[in-house]
Amino acid sequence: MMINKQRHYQDLLDDRKSVKHLLIGSLTCLLSCESCEVQRELTSNLNDEIKSFFLQYFERSNMRLLNLKPECLRLSTKLSAPIKPQPEEAQKWSESFSALIASKYGSTLYHAFLLREFSNENLEFWLAVDEYKHLKPQNMEAKAQNIYNEFVADNAPKQVNLDAETRLTILKNVQSKINDQHTFDRAQRRAQHMMERDSYQRFLQSRLFLELAYPERY
Repeated sequence: MMINKQRHYQDLLDDRKSVKHLLIGSLTCLLSCESCEVQRELTSNLNDEIKSFFLQYFERSNMRLLNLKPECLRLSTKLSAPIKPQPEEAQKWSESFSALIASKYGSTLYHAFLLREFSNENLEFWLAVDEYKHLKPQNMEAKAQNIYNEFVADNAPKQVNLDAETRLTILKNVQSKINDQHTFDRAQRRAQHMMERDSYQRFLQSRLFLELAYPERY
């Protein structure tokens, strides 16, 4: 039964490419929702559980995902579900990493690509730091501690690859409780550099990107 459902799911995606991108974008937003208790289980069972999840909603209505609660349709940057761009806009993402991240849909699709590869920690760290920089001073201390616990600490669940000196500097800054928007600058630059050299390049060669930027070829 499960095999038949998976085949049906794949058929739906093949016939409706635009809906596929909507599903991917909505999924990424849902997985980024801190209030959703299913987040960890969906992530840890990405291949099977997510297909089943989308199938249940898609079979009820092709547009059901548009009715998800607003608090679930956001990235860590608190953006609403993105709108599918025109190919010309998507093509600009290949010009630079910054161009990709500046796009709501682009960053969502890139996040989905990284989730599929189980290498999403650098992007999520980058986005969390970007959000931290734009907080009001009274909210920065708690956010800095959360970022440290999730991405920097020795036993962090999404630990990013940082050198010992950078990790120690961040710890000292967080412990000092000084509301400094530059606390994570060095680490954020390193995370971006790693993405630019590796996953960003692979994303530009992925079908997720290519069929959106060059639909005439697919």
